[in-house]
Amino acid sequence: MAFAGLDIGTSGCKMVVYDIEGNILCEARKTYKEFGEDGYREIDPDIVLHNVKQTILEAASHSPEIIEALSIAALGESIVCLDADGKSLCNSTVTGDKRGMIETKKLIEQVSKEEIMNITGLPASEMYSLPKFIWMNENSDVFQKAEYIFFYEDFIGYILTGKRKVSYSSASRSMAFDIKKKEWSAKLLNLAGISVDKMSEPTPSGTIIGKIRKEIAEELNLTKDTTVVVGGHDQNCAALGGGIINPGQGEDGHGTCEFIFIMLPEIIKNQYMIEHDLTCVPYVFPNTYLTSLEITTCGILMNWSRDTIFNGIQMKCEREGKNFFEYMDEISSNITTDLLVLPQFGSSGTPDVNYDTKGLIWGLTIHTKPEEIYLAIKESMAFQMKMTYELLAPYQLKPEQMNVTGGGASSELTLQIRADVFHIKMNTLMSKESGTLGCMILAATALGKYPSFEEGVNRAVKVNKTYIPNQEKQEYYTKKFEQYKRLYFLMHDFE
Repeated sequence: MAFAGLDIGTSGCKMVVYDIEGNILCEARKTYKEFGEDGYREIDPDIVLHNVKQTILEAASHSPEIIEALSIAALGESIVCLDADGKSLCNSTVTGDKRGMIETKKLIEQVSKEEIMNITGLPASEMYSLPKFIWMNENSDVFQKAEYIFFYEDFIGYILTGKRKVSYSSASRSMAFDIKKKEWSAKLLNLAGISVDKMSEPTPSGTIIGKIRKEIAEELNLTKDTTVVVGGHDQNCAALGGGIINPGQGEDGHGTCEFIFIMLPEIIKNQYMIEHDLTCVPYVFPNTYLTSLEITTCGILMNWSRDTIFNGIQMKCEREGKNFFEYMDEISSNITTDLLVLPQFGSSGTPDVNYDTKGLIWGLTIHTKPEEIYLAIKESMAFQMKMTYELLAPYQLKPEQMNVTGGGASSELTLQIRADVFHIKMNTLMSKESGTLGCMILAATALGKYPSFEEGVNRAVKVNKTYIPNQEKQEYYTKKFEQYKRLYFLMHDFE
């Protein structure tokens, strides 16, 4: 008995097959590249689909057990448009693409920030799909030619089953979904010339979509009885796989971007949320919601620094067979630095969403060492998240601990910095793939193998290691965090 989670991201996809206790039986992954210039960032849906199929085929072929069901987590905002013949009509924009900035301003003039928040639970931003929909409608005929408009979650679900169902959480990333009524907002979609019938049916996560199509089952080495279950936005699934089942817990996911998710005690849509770019999005449990804090430059900033600032060290590590990040963590773990970094290298997340901003490294001298810059970059992301985390104070949302997932969870230095800056326990989990684990829980629960999502989390999500705040570092980080905030607001005003 096996269940699978399929995670489709900006730069690659992976499928992990689990047993009912959350142990990994096998996995497969493929990578692809985004492309573009001058602020345009895109992926090719045909290339993504090819890699997704290859990933499923490889995982299914190596699974020691028959895969009974699978569920899909996928990147948000990006869409796939198919014509009447099932052919894709254009590339997909991805997070960080600057298109939609002007359109967001027009939206606010037409609809108002307050109405957008009241309908969607989102602060108006070019981050989400609707402004990009409007840009596409004004600059192309794609929507006129499109038979169906998908997000990547329901696109792959459609390829597998022939049915069009999308999770509430993925639909929410459109900024055109009514989170209270749980339906598309015809008013908002009409602003982009899109009719509701072109969109998939919004459905709760964990709902059975159907059996896999016979010809696809044969192509991908699955059985005709393999069931496909509604998954969700990748970060929403990661929150479930990260163990969030009540407001006393938080999940900190480190990938290309970084998200902290915390469960809200009720639906919250007000002026404070608008002013501070806080979200209220549907979660997997009935009538529950999450708020998210985001850094748009996380893994991508670390990779950039490796390939540019630290290129010489990276080449040396390659020659010596060392992992660059492990080496830099080691030489940076027992030092302190006066350097401060603002990590908004091209875009920023909460509390000032901006896709045309600049980063900063402050305090450089001719004596500055590479490891000081590296440490300051890691500290900067913790400071930025702590600053946004403090915005939740009016709602008394103070998790006693946080589960850290994704690529950053493999770095002990990152985890200790987070514990020291936030002054709470940080946990790593036995499973490094919280998104696919969340999908597995959705799939297994849909087939009745768990009586509830909570039971699935209790059985499958296991803590690996806990990082305790270092009291000796408390004064250092308290002082430096205050310096960071002063620098942040000074540069924010400068822009």
